[in-house]
Amino acid sequence: MLTEIDFPITLTLDPENGILDPCPQITPRYLSDLKMMFKDQQVVDEILKEENRLIYEIRYYPFRTSKSDMALAVTRIFPGSIGGEYHMTKGHKHERDDQPEVYYCVKGEGFLLLDTLEGEFQAIPWRAGTITHIPPMWAHRVINTGTDLLVFIGVFHLSAGHDYEIVAQKGFSYRVYAVDGKPALIRQT
Repeated sequence: MLTEIDFPITLTLDPENGILDPCPQITPRYLSDLKMMFKDQQVVDEILKEENRLIYEIRYYPFRTSKSDMALAVTRIFPGSIGGEYHMTKGHKHERDDQPEVYYCVKGEGFLLLDTLEGEFQAIPWRAGTITHIPPMWAHRVINTGTDLLVFIGVFHLSAGHDYEIVAQKGFSYRVYAVDGKPALIRQT
């Protein structure tokens, strides 16, 4: 249960490794958690026979006061690919259709994919220092296309909620693959 905090809170972030302190909740996402997000299911199954690799993790700090709620999430996406498709977050839409989010890329390089899941799509190139406002009702997913850790911060209202299922069902309009050693957006059919 989250307690209400009606006084200032200060956190620290180590930008090199994406460690937030204090951090009351860490959510790891392993390949088995993301199995259906990757296109090449045969490669996923082959990898899972050997290892259940950690793809990314989220470090949360909820700020719930008597009058409002906010949250800070620091996500660390490890470099790598599955069947040529770069490591990615699960992706989600907010359950409440009036809730935006702000993402800030602290370290690494990749893409922020934005998709209405109804025809509108944007792929925003990301590197350290990029800040993106994500409007309400846009699904969002981050892709690590680099050879190092990608670290980003998300700021949102706790009451926004996360809908992962719609993304799993509909998918994004494009996927990001390594083609000749460089990231390429490939339209999904």
